[in-house]
This record gives sequence, C-alpha cells and structure tokens, in this order.
Amino acid sequence: MAKNYHINISDDWVAPEETLLDAGSEFSNLEQPIQGTAFSLAFWGVTVLFAVVVAVSGWMGVIHFDYFAGLAFQNRSVNFLVPPPRGLIFDTTGLPLVQNIPSFDLVAVSKEAKTLLDDDAALTSVAQTLQEDKEQLKNDLGEQSQAASIFFVAHDLTKDQILAVEYQHPAGLYVIPDVKRSYVDGPSLAHVVGYVGKVTKDDLAADSYYAPTDTIGRLGIESQYEDVLRGEHGRIFFGADADTLNLDAQAGRGVQLNIDASLQKTAYDQLRAVLASAGLTRGAVIVQNPQTGAVLALVSFPSFDSNNFADGLSQAQYKSIFENSDRPLFNRVVSGLYNPGSTIKPLMGMMGLQEGVITPTTTIQDCISITIPNPFTPGVQYTFKNWRADTGPFNLRRAIANSCNVFFFSVGGGFGSIRGLGIEKIDSYLKATLADSDLGIDLGGEEHGFVPTPQWKESERHENWYQGDTYNVSIGQGDLIVTPLWLNTYISAIANGGTLYKPEVAKAIVDNNKNPIQTFEPQQIGSLPFDGSVISEIKSDMQETVLSGTAQTFKDLPVTVGAKTGTAEVVKGRSINSLFTAFAPMDNPQIALTVLVEGSASNQGLAIQVAHAIMKQYFAPPATPTPSPSPAP
Repeated sequence: MAKNYHINISDDWVAPEETLLDAGSEFSNLEQPIQGTAFSLAFWGVTVLFAVVVAVSGWMGVIHFDYFAGLAFQNRSVNFLVPPPRGLIFDTTGLPLVQNIPSFDLVAVSKEAKTLLDDDAALTSVAQTLQEDKEQLKNDLGEQSQAASIFFVAHDLTKDQILAVEYQHPAGLYVIPDVKRSYVDGPSLAHVVGYVGKVTKDDLAADSYYAPTDTIGRLGIESQYEDVLRGEHGRIFFGADADTLNLDAQAGRGVQLNIDASLQKTAYDQLRAVLASAGLTRGAVIVQNPQTGAVLALVSFPSFDSNNFADGLSQAQYKSIFENSDRPLFNRVVSGLYNPGSTIKPLMGMMGLQEGVITPTTTIQDCISITIPNPFTPGVQYTFKNWRADTGPFNLRRAIANSCNVFFFSVGGGFGSIRGLGIEKIDSYLKATLADSDLGIDLGGEEHGFVPTPQWKESERHENWYQGDTYNVSIGQGDLIVTPLWLNTYISAIANGGTLYKPEVAKAIVDNNKNPIQTFEPQQIGSLPFDGSVISEIKSDMQETVLSGTAQTFKDLPVTVGAKTGTAEVVKGRSINSLFTAFAPMDNPQIALTVLVEGSASNQGLAIQVAHAIMKQYFAPPATPTPSPSPAP
C-alpha cells in the first residue's frame, strides 16, 4: 500500500523567491563561493615565504658559509685571543726605534688540563721543565681551572722548554706564540717613544677591543698612536676535533717620527754628562725645525728605561721610578712650567718696538739698578738690580746681547723717558703668541703657561698690582710661567720670520714596508703679532749675543747663530734654573733649540754647554772618507 508523505512549511521559512532576494543581502545565511582573490593572495604569500627561506638558507649556507661555520666551530671549541704584534716606530731616516722579539708562552685549556692533575708522572715532568715545585704547579692548575676556561701557565719559554713540552705533550697544555716589545735605546728615547704595559680593568671596560692578555701604550708615541700601532688579534682554537687551529694576528701599522736618532742620542748624552758634572739630576732639551715645527730631538731628565716595563718592573725599579722625587716619568719639555727668565727679553723687545715705546736706538745709561717709590707708602722705595753691574750706554741690541735687566724693566714697566708698555699690553701680546695655550704637540700631558694680570692678583691674592710686578714679568720672573716647548716655539717663529707652527713628533703613518699611508704636513697655529721689520731687528739682536754678548762660545761653529741666555731664580740666593735658546744658521735656520738645567747653585753656563755640543755635532762637516791604498803593482 502506497505511503503518503506530507511536508509542513513553517511560517518562519522563506519562500523560494525570497531566497533569491536574500542572496544579495549582507545578512544572508546561505553559503557563498570563495573569491579568486583569496586564492591568489595565498599562492603569492606561500611563494614569497618559500623564496625568503631559500634566500636566507643560501645567504647563510653558501655566501657566508665560512662565517657561520666559524661560529659553530667556536661553540664547540675553546678559543684564545692572540695579541697582535704592535706596529714599529722609526726615526726620520727609517731607523727602527723599537723591535718585536718573538717569544712563546704556555697556556692550559681547563677542561683538558684537569686530567693532568691525576697524572703524577706527567705533572712531575712539566714541573721539572718549568723549574717549578710540582705541588705548587698542581695547586695553581687546579685553582685556575675553576676560574677560567683557558689561562697562562708560563711566559717567555726558552727553546729547551718549548722542545720539552712539545715532546711530553701533556694533556691540555699548549705552546702559543707571542711577541715582546723591545726598545733600541730605552733611556734616551723614553719620553718620546714611551712604553707599553698590561691592560687594566679600566682599559677593558673602556674599549671592547682589548683582552686580558693585551698590552697598551702608556706614554709617548706608544700611547698617542695606540689605535694605529695595536693591530688586529689572532685566535687559536683548542678542541677535540681541532688540536690547535691558529688564525694569525695582523700587525699594527707603523709610525715614522721627525726625531733624528743620532741627534736625540747626542742631546741625551750631553745633558746627562753636564748634569752629572754639576751634581744635578733635572733638565730638558727640545730641538725643532723652525721652518715646520718638526721635533728633531726631545730629552727630559731624569729618564727611565722603557725596556723595564716590557720585562716587568722589579721592586727596586718600581721604587726608582714611582717613588722618586725627581719624577722620571714627568716630561719636563711639554709638562714642566718654569719662569722663562731672560729668554723672554726678545719677545719684550718686539713688543716695545711694535708699540713705539722704544726704537732700536733708544738708549739708557748704565745697567746697574733702578729705584722707584712705593705709590701707597710715601718714603718707601724699591730697588731693582741688574744681574751684574754693567756701565755705559745700552741700546736694544746691547741689552739683548748682554741681557740687561734695567733696559727691559723700563720697556715693560716704564722708567725715566721710557713710558713702558704696561701689564695690559704685555698680557695681550703674551696671549697672542700662545704663551697660555696648548700648542697641540702629539705627546700626552702638555701643559700651558700662565700669564698673570692685575685682576688675577686681586682675585687670588687680594693684593694690588705694583709696578714692580710688571718689572718682574718683563724679565721673565714673578708669576709668569711657560713650558720649554712654548719657549722654543716662539723662538722658532723669530727664526722663520713670524710663523708659529704646531710641534709635531710624528712624520707619517706607514705600512709594514715603510710606505706612507698618512703624512703629517706642517700646521700653522698662529703668528707673531709684529711687523716683519720688528722681527728682523730682534733676530739680528740675538745674533749679537754670540758676536759680543753672553754666548760668544758659539763663534767657533761653522754657521752664524742667534741666541739668548737666561736664568730664573727659584730659591733666592740658593737655586736657579739655567736656560738657553738659539737658532742657526741666521740666513736660513735649520734648527732651533732650548735647553733647561734645573736647580743650579749659580749661573755656571750649564745650558750653554749642552746647546753648544748639540749644535757642534749637528753642523759638523761630513767626514771625508779615507782613500783606500792602491794595490801593489
């Protein structure tokens, strides 16, 4: 029997025609086909992702394979940073002033060396080779293994020790290469070249370049050009699948100096001899080319041996350097501040000529003393004396040649018919010639001089400025202090016609074949604020110092010399500093030098002796080669 089926349609359902209408509604409940855009986006997204994966894989696995393979190797190895050989330092002729001496150290890899602690026979052999106590060596290895993954066991192995360790092949111990810095003439070049020392915690914190095994320049050129000299580290890898893999260190670049090693040695030897003969210990010499500012020689006494720092200071050496009241590490040329004494008189003479206070023919009668009243206390007078009693007329030339204080008292502070410059003009000219400024020499520790003023005296000492204060400044005494470097720089400017040059110790940065990479050209840092005729007059006046004045000993040289002597009283009646400054030849100056001898009991001409010996050597005629005898027929 056929079954009947019935379909009930609820009122909630829609009619067929309504379905078609709702299909376009945003509220439709019916399924709709996915748009083609979605498939396109998905396809290109997967394609780009695949391309990125392939590109990165190629970049890591092909293009930069060596780099990432190296990182992986480091992760499974212990690596040791090998200090690079420092760049060499040469004199102006190319003569090396330092050397890198090959040496060898013994290091231990902690995770391997632990097995050595249980091998009594091997430990005994290593201790005998290193000439150490076995138990002490065992304790050291145990302690260091807990503290570091790799560490030093011994330094500077002998050839026999190297061969013995290589033969014994103790577990975890490896011989690695190193270099020691050696200075060709340590004492004479100490304040120029400087020295190197082990890095400190502060060095490690300040620069990520350094490793605990590194050395760093501590003074002189070694310090000033540290970034140039230090090179790039090498690496030695230790591991089960890499017995020792050595990536060579790259040596630093070299520095060629303006220093003439022969002239430097002469200056050092002559100053040392003169000081020793007088029982003195402190002095300085600076020699420059006045046409460029190049530093040809620089000596400071007492000195020290740079090699002592490379080898490690003994207790006695440490005391002689760091507990010495004479301060051997102190560079008196660039850091010492002294009264210039009479060496300031050429500058005072130029001031007087430029301002019209004097002329070359201005004359005073006798050079004995002058007396002036105290402006604040009637009836009180002050007498200012010359260093010796000289009679007769004194013009500028004779005053320079014989160093007449009275003439320059008058030029600076005024007396009689000479109105004087006054301290304000003196102060202005001194500062214009950079007396109170850094000159920028490429050695650390440069100090600048000090020029006193009435305002300073009132502020610091709560005292008035007197005419006598101006007198003192006018002859390089009182509170006026300068460095020997500045003194030589201003004298060099007189020699070259008026240009103040930056003092340069380094001549060029060079590669390992001594080819220049960067050359340092002369740099003008100022000029003498005087007319050419004024400078020329003072230059001739300084020649008179040699012809008829206080430096006649220089007349025996084969060149004409311009000079000025000077003394500065340190302890009244007991101690003076002796100074001497000069340039030569007069027509085309090649060198300008300044010599300082500290603490002499009297004016013994010690600085003159040193300067004369240096110039005599510099201008000595070249040796004539002796002809070889003709062979017998």
